[in-house]
This record gives sequence, structure tokens and C-alpha cells, in this order.
Amino acid sequence: MTIRKSGGAPGTASTVTQNYSGYVLLCETSPVADTLNANGSGMTNPQMINGTDKITFLNIPQTYRDLKIQFSYMSHNTQNDSQYRITWWINNDTTNARYYSRGGTQATGTPGHNSDNTDRFYFFYNYNHLNRRNDWPGQGEIIIPNYSSTLKTNFRGAYGTSWNMVSLSYTIPWGFNYYNNDAVKLPVTRLDFSWESDVKFCVDSKISLYGIGTK
Repeated sequence: MTIRKSGGAPGTASTVTQNYSGYVLLCETSPVADTLNANGSGMTNPQMINGTDKITFLNIPQTYRDLKIQFSYMSHNTQNDSQYRITWWINNDTTNARYYSRGGTQATGTPGHNSDNTDRFYFFYNYNHLNRRNDWPGQGEIIIPNYSSTLKTNFRGAYGTSWNMVSLSYTIPWGFNYYNNDAVKLPVTRLDFSWESDVKFCVDSKISLYGIGTK
């Protein structure tokens, strides 16, 4: 967003670019393989089909300050009526004891979904919505502040929220820490997503990546 200011020398215009708002779609899953994002980010949209086991966002541009991950119509494709969690990890690092996930109900604030010292983050539970009369696939988002910056400490945080009408605890706020090693100081250039228990994605699931604010 650009704000135009009045004043200044006669016959001149003064503009200030405000970098604290505005989302730019960098990449999102697509049922078609090897498509490029249309806005010129240079990223290839990961393919999402029924039975996809992992989604990878590669070569994330470093020109934005923060990163938003949006989850739409999330659903796994197993034929049972169980719930499974989405998992995700940073920079292809699946070293044990570097990830810490916390989720609690918004009504009480009590942590109810904890995963400590793991090899990846654990996010919200989802059903196969096709087994639920096509009702209530999961929605959510995660924000990674300062994703493109090298950190001074070995704690990289993220936060988010999730919503699923027929899932556990309805709306849930989340907090994440990637920690315990100097590797976490590095900028985020890659993100991976999969389901726990080796279940697969349903084709209706969509994951989108947005840049927020210029550096």
C-alpha cells in the first residue's frame, strides 16, 4: 500500500510506501503439475491430488518480512472416521527435539494439543470430510514473523489458529517454536507439509503461501 503525502517543495509529489500491510500470493497448491504462480514470484505451485503424501514449497522469496500459510478445505483421504493432524517442518530439517507445538481452546486458553521435542510441528486435527456428508473440512492459518531474517537467537517462533466445526475443540489458537540449534537462525527458504500416521491428502485440500510486507 502506498500513501501519498501533501506538502514538500512546490511542484513535487511525496510518497511513502507503507510496508506493514498487504498480502502477496507467492504460491499455492494446484491439481495441475508444474504450474508457475501467476504473479511472478518464480515459485512452482506444488501439485495436490488425491493421495498426495507431502507438499513442499521450495525457493521461498526472501523479499518479504513475514510469511502467512493459509489452509483451506483441509481433509485426508482415508476411509475411516478418524481425525489426523497436519504436520509441517522448516528448511527440510527433521531432526528430533527441535520442534515444539502448543494448541489450546479459545474458550479456556488451556493447552490441549501439545507436542514437545519432536522432529516436526503438529497442527490441527481433521477428518475426511467426504465421510462426513461433505461437511466442515478444516480451515486455518499460520504466521511466521521475520521469516526472511537471520535471527540473533536459536528460537524461531510462529503462531496461528484453526477451525473445524466437527473437530476437536472448535477454534484453537496455536503457538510454535523451532529451537535447540543454530540452524534455526537461518531464514526460511523451504516448508514441507504432510499428515501424521502416513495418511494422504484429499484433492480438495489447498495450502497457500503469502508474503506480508516488504523488508
